[in-house]
Amino acid sequence: MEAAWLNPREGCILTDPVISAAELGLVETFYRARPKLKPTPLHRLRGIAQELGLGEILLKDESNRFGLNAFKILGVLYTFHRIMESRASNETPIVVCASAGNHGRAVAWAAREFGFAARVYLPVGTPPARVDAIASEGADVVVTDVGYEGSIQRVVRDAKREGWLIISDTSWPGYDEVPRWIMAGYTWMMVEAQAQWSPSPGPDVVIVQGGVGGLVCAGASWFAQRRGTSRPFFIAAEPTVAPCLLESARSGRPTVVTEHDTIMACLKCAEISPIIWPVLADAVDAVVTIDDERAAWAMRRLAHPSAGEPEIVAGASGACGLGALQAIMRHDVFQSVRDSAGLGPQSSVLVVNTEGATDPTLYRSIVGD
Repeated sequence: MEAAWLNPREGCILTDPVISAAELGLVETFYRARPKLKPTPLHRLRGIAQELGLGEILLKDESNRFGLNAFKILGVLYTFHRIMESRASNETPIVVCASAGNHGRAVAWAAREFGFAARVYLPVGTPPARVDAIASEGADVVVTDVGYEGSIQRVVRDAKREGWLIISDTSWPGYDEVPRWIMAGYTWMMVEAQAQWSPSPGPDVVIVQGGVGGLVCAGASWFAQRRGTSRPFFIAAEPTVAPCLLESARSGRPTVVTEHDTIMACLKCAEISPIIWPVLADAVDAVVTIDDERAAWAMRRLAHPSAGEPEIVAGASGACGLGALQAIMRHDVFQSVRDSAGLGPQSSVLVVNTEGATDPTLYRSIVGD
């Protein structure tokens, strides 16, 4: 059942942004020095905004970031840069990670660019298209017989035995530096978006996909630091059948859930990255969970745009934010979120399309040829 949580600590101050202001500055320096890495577009979806009774919908489209199908490369590329700064120039170990698909492809791509070998562990049931995409970047791919969290455990075990370097976007006790770098890299998306929505003041409400919480943490931390008390109302969205952010927020601590199958495969996570907890507790104003039908509606709506608007290819996980916005505006269960966010005809809302059609077969079955 679709559900919502509202943060009872209204107006609280973020004392631990997880990503420091100094790190945000390093990210900007890194990407500003690479002008060939072109920004992704920020679309204004006037037709959908009118349908939902909103003033403006801004969609940051990450479906083709650096020629890949997802936003993940932003964090991974910056992380490899930080690793190269801190390692001896003659060290080229094997890098390894677990992934639902997008993070693994980003690691494989960056590893090749920096001269590393890569090994990517994928959970059981990963669509063949995602396996092939990672292999095409030159990585050694292992499809396990366990889920995402179990695949992480195998990565940790094998990396310790073989001396491999783990590039994980989730944290665990004793391992948090790399996840911090990855989340820091994600914030460049917000810097780009700010330049694109200017000179307007920007969004009143932001909706970001959950998963283990890395992008949520990056976005909420960035807005809290850059906008302070004038930051937008921040909403995290995730599948109803994998509500690790929602249940963690409800219980007041990181909580493990039992996840089930969803078309939003890259958001099918049983537990949050523990490192994000301070931001979830203090800078996320609401968490909502949505059914697969909401994501499917958003996929179809973006593929069949209003007159004069671009056709946008969004995978199911990528469409989660827009699907959540439609749910918030149309479903009574989300009225408290709608009211608290002040959503209405004057509102400007930012959503992110985090991925393109990473599973083409699923995409065609929902959107059509």
